[in-house]
Amino acid sequence: MEEGRERKENKIPLDKLSYVVIVAILFVVAAFAGGYMIRGMMADEGIITFVDDYGRSIELNGYPERIVSVAPTPTEILFAVGAGDLVVGVDDYSNYPPEVEGITKIGSYELNLETIVGLRPDLIISSDLVPVDQLEALEDLGIPYIVLASRTLDDVFSTIMLVGSITDHSADATELVDSLKERVDAVTILTNADGVVRPKIYIEYFPMWTFGPGSFGHNLIELAGGFNIAENTSAEYTTITDEFIIAQDPDIIIYTVGPMTTTTVDDITSRPVWDQINAVVNDKIYSIDDDLISLYGPRIIDGLEELAKLIHPEFFE
Repeated sequence: MEEGRERKENKIPLDKLSYVVIVAILFVVAAFAGGYMIRGMMADEGIITFVDDYGRSIELNGYPERIVSVAPTPTEILFAVGAGDLVVGVDDYSNYPPEVEGITKIGSYELNLETIVGLRPDLIISSDLVPVDQLEALEDLGIPYIVLASRTLDDVFSTIMLVGSITDHSADATELVDSLKERVDAVTILTNADGVVRPKIYIEYFPMWTFGPGSFGHNLIELAGGFNIAENTSAEYTTITDEFIIAQDPDIIIYTVGPMTTTTVDDITSRPVWDQINAVVNDKIYSIDDDLISLYGPRIIDGLEELAKLIHPEFFE
């Protein structure tokens, strides 16, 4: 999604320097292994500068007080770090936490720009699924935006820290990340231990679509103690064929359930020649809530725990 867009220069006007004593607070957060670099500067002018996942440098006149979230992931993160009271608009697919129900909806992939402008936000937060041209149209109207684009669990933790810093909820974000990491460790100490057999896993998040290398779905499979049959495909999110899946012969098939798919066990077992696949023969076909492995907010750790239980039930009986 057009990574490496032109960065804006971080400038604080100093024409009144002789009359104003400027007190600057500089902080750098190297957030875990995800590679975020959050850079902030506070002065009398109240300028805050930070960098998003597209490498764009964004400058705000103080911490935002009115935020519009145009994707489910930032919505969840904002509430999870304690900044839910700042959210004045959300996309049509944001359904968690329950508090979002009464918040103004602003569209989804096609944003209602008029509604967004009417909410008078001082920041838009998006995932990398929203077309950039719509975000740029809002920026042209004077509303800055940032993009979150996680790929691994480390990225998720970094994203949470970024949102916490932007909203002046760094302490809440740190506490949340620490608790999530503890839960990850509790899973991986079992599933990634020496000698643990890794069954072959096929996750279908939409008919014949799966997680390839570099995606957080792939990351989750590995952390949960499985072997992703699509690990050597050519894209993060990829389509595959019946022939490929039959040849890979997964031991476990996991399909997602949610607003984007109506897949059932019968759909899978009735596919031609799939009755020869180990997972079908041994009745190891399971469903999982799509939101838990397709959104890269805090609940992705719920998804990891659910996957681990499906892949290695012997550890969680």
